[in-house]
Amino acid sequence: MTLLWVGIGVLTLIAVAFVFWPLIQSRKAQVVETEADRTTQNIEIFRERLEELEKEKNSGTLTEENFQELKVELEKNLLIDAEVNRRQAPVLKVGQSQLITITLIALLVPTTSFGLYAYLGRADDVAARMAMDAWQQAPMSELSVDEAIAQLEDELARRPQNAEGWYLLATTRMNMNQFSAAVSAFEESLKHLPEETPEYPMVMGQLAQAMFFAADGQMTEAVLQQVEATLAKDPDELTALGLVGIAAFEIGEYQTAITYWERALRSADGQSAMSLQTGIERARQALQAQGGEELSAEIPATGPGVRIDLDVDSSIMTEIRGDQFVFIFARAPGERMPITVERIRVADLPTQVFLSGSSSMVEGISLNDFENVDIVARISVSGMAEEQPGDFKAELSNVKVTEDETPVSLIIADRIE
Repeated sequence: MTLLWVGIGVLTLIAVAFVFWPLIQSRKAQVVETEADRTTQNIEIFRERLEELEKEKNSGTLTEENFQELKVELEKNLLIDAEVNRRQAPVLKVGQSQLITITLIALLVPTTSFGLYAYLGRADDVAARMAMDAWQQAPMSELSVDEAIAQLEDELARRPQNAEGWYLLATTRMNMNQFSAAVSAFEESLKHLPEETPEYPMVMGQLAQAMFFAADGQMTEAVLQQVEATLAKDPDELTALGLVGIAAFEIGEYQTAITYWERALRSADGQSAMSLQTGIERARQALQAQGGEELSAEIPATGPGVRIDLDVDSSIMTEIRGDQFVFIFARAPGERMPITVERIRVADLPTQVFLSGSSSMVEGISLNDFENVDIVARISVSGMAEEQPGDFKAELSNVKVTEDETPVSLIIADRIE
């Protein structure tokens, strides 16, 4: 924060310098005025010398010829001095009233600037952001966890609208197994986080998880309601899918647990992916012990949509890997913005994908609002959701949105240059 005020101070000094610039120029003009006074003195000297020459001529001590020569010489010198003075800048006089006005303006520049910044600026946001950075970067050897949390809570007490700060506090409480405190912090974060932000469903899912742990690992009615609200916001939210799989597993619905956990696995990585894989294996073992048979991992889909039999061409098999993502999305004909998106891994191919209005990306717009859509399936070599050179894709135009369960076929083969 000190650097911010130093920068503001430097800019203020520059502004004050511009205000005082006319005063500095006036001082220079006073030098010019001195030169004008010297010209007047030269004229007086010229007149006095000319009178002396005329007296000498009248007394006979100076001839007419010598008189004219000396007179011409005096006139030349006077003209030279006058020409030099005409080239000087005009005189600018600064009186006492003007000096007082300039000084008052110079004082008003910083006063007005700081006042406007205090009213319109974002100093509080800058301070909060810098406080968050300092809190995260502070070595634990210099700052204990309790001291760091106390500092963060003091900051949030001053600026409770800081959604990021509440989220940071909530995740810290989760790591310390203080689940009830984490629930409160997640709720505060959601209170100040705009619902339209992409992070909102993720925080909703983590709130559900904190509620689950705060209830000693019991899938209470409150936890289920939070999970349902999260999946209504984002049907593919990782944490909520994991929790609903746990709920199914606890009541012996092992196939349902496998279905949700495999869906969650599409967007998981690292430790989350390993935990889901472990859960899926346990559910499969429990299902086999019951004498049941594992069904398709896809969540049953109903209503209008597009069913796609998706596969990859054998010609590119050596250029792709099983852990790379495949993005399948529908968009309005001729448009670039997706309406709905599904994500799987190359290892899941071949498979059938169902795109429906239940997984819309844009609030207020559903796949069911369209009679026909364009379908694109793309293997992301880079792992990025945006199209990149080197990716592979396939497209179908004007595919009918229908309740007919007959799928369309889509084979990924074309490289994006």
